[in-house]
Amino acid sequence: MSNIDTIAYGRAGRMFTASNVSAKIITVVGTAMTGLIVYNPVGSNKYLSLMSAGFSLSTALGSIASIGIAIAPSQPLVPSSLTVGSAVVKSASGGPGNSVAQAWDVATLGVACVTQRWFAGLNWITGGAGQAPYQFDTKIDGELGLMPGAAACFAGIGGTLPTGMGSFSFVEVDL
Repeated sequence: MSNIDTIAYGRAGRMFTASNVSAKIITVVGTAMTGLIVYNPVGSNKYLSLMSAGFSLSTALGSIASIGIAIAPSQPLVPSSLTVGSAVVKSASGGPGNSVAQAWDVATLGVACVTQRWFAGLNWITGGAGQAPYQFDTKIDGELGLMPGAAACFAGIGGTLPTGMGSFSFVEVDL
């Protein structure tokens, strides 16, 4: 159980969500990432404490696959080749308030990310249908976060990586 007072952060307008509003394919870890990428800009003076993540598949897979949360460590290089597309950052309470975070569907990061948490997997039976769960959630409760200059994204391993929509919820904390 977390000791983070999420209700207080929500009432204070410091709880946010980042999500895709249309389906995107995720990739293996590297510097060129697709799917949902959340970035805490250099100089933001905020720590983004991740609270939860979710991914919903929009296509059936033809092979085994796993989905995880990857983090690119804090770096002075600003991400490039950015596509906002359908990625949005909003107040989690529906109230006013703007996050320092930026969200993209495509980004080239200054350094390769590393998967920090595997939370979803799909199996497949050759010549038949595999198990087909379509929606996955993981409670993070502050165990992962982003210092200024760091980014988080969904990443995968497997023969066919999933297409779908991702979401992160996070609290912004002053440094």
